Amino acid sequence: MSIGGILNGTGGSVTGSLATDCNFNGGEAIEMYNGQSSPDTASVGYFYDGISVKGGDAPKGVGGNALHVHGFGTEAFIYGGTFSGGKGSNGDDGLSINVLNSATVHIYSGSFNGEMEVGDSSTIAFYGCFMKNDTANTISGTFVDETYLEVKVRERNGGRVDLISVSEQECDTAPSTAPTNFPTLSPQPTIPRPNDGSMRRVLCSFCIMATYTLVYFIGEILS
Repeated sequence: MSIGGILNGTGGSVTGSLATDCNFNGGEAIEMYNGQSSPDTASVGYFYDGISVKGGDAPKGVGGNALHVHGFGTEAFIYGGTFSGGKGSNGDDGLSINVLNSATVHIYSGSFNGEMEVGDSSTIAFYGCFMKNDTANTISGTFVDETYLEVKVRERNGGRVDLISVSEQECDTAPSTAPTNFPTLSPQPTIPRPNDGSMRRVLCSFCIMATYTLVYFIGEILS
């Protein structure tokens, strides 16, 4: 799907081409892109439960990617469906999601078989209760519909992953980035009161002056 296209994936199956003797790599199932340098010509896609997207298999090469989104302003919104990278030789399987060149993929639910990759100032956003393990490069957690996901996401050349909580779902902790498999909580910071000591000294001096003044007037009255 090219410049300015709109895709509504509500059902059915899309499969990339099978590798041949002339092309050892499997074909991509769906490619969305913007061939221009302006977001005004970007493509957008919506995916829902019932659709299955699978990259082409490659018995002698690299499996094809399921969904490839790239180009300025190009976006995909995934509310469900199954996305699977094609099977390659020696475990060299295709990606379930590949996002490049300032594109964005928003994931609200779905099933993903195969790694993801985000690069070149692009973004993959996960909506729900998720955490990131930087050591293993994995994202894990649950969507609002309680679908569990654990997937490896490779970030390169300025690509990033966003973990976004939603009001419909209560998380044990806020979406976080952690070096382990457990989310972390930071303690509430203690805010210093820099003028606290000075204020006490002023009050003390005021009380002393008031006491001396009171004693002086009592002395004047008695005399």
